[in-house]
Amino acid sequence: MLNVTDDSGFLAVVVPAAYQGFVSKNWQLDQLFRHFSAQMSRRALLLWGTGLEGLWRVEVRNRRSEVRGFREVTGPIHVSGGAVLVTNYESLTMAAQFDDVVLPEPHERNQVVPLPDGDYCCRIVQLFDPELKESSAESSGPDFIVEFTRPKVLPPEWSEVPWFKL
Repeated sequence: MLNVTDDSGFLAVVVPAAYQGFVSKNWQLDQLFRHFSAQMSRRALLLWGTGLEGLWRVEVRNRRSEVRGFREVTGPIHVSGGAVLVTNYESLTMAAQFDDVVLPEPHERNQVVPLPDGDYCCRIVQLFDPELKESSAESSGPDFIVEFTRPKVLPPEWSEVPWFKL
């Protein structure tokens, strides 16, 4: 189980070998979200809103389960370089602002998940209602489940960030 900090209400799955992080030293919010949309179209990023800030427990699986949560979303990702990174908005914005910041950042190396190269369907399940302002998962259980499976047909690429309105 991964523990991922979140000070802005967003988590992400990134393909470090393919993700183009830098935007501009002086990016604007709408510019940043256009960048995120472009990276999601390239299947190098999946970014979603958590509903609130927290320290999240994220369980990553390489199989589909029947787990149901408060909400779920599915998106395509193309793994290259043999790994994905589960990260947060703060790391994405550091990479967006500074061209020398490469993901994963040193403090995130334990959030890298090995995964063979190829196309995947990524299912993200949020197990609690963020309106309740706390996790409904048991104290030792996950807040989010992220599942990677090899699909016959890829789901549509994301054009906007699920569970968030700009």
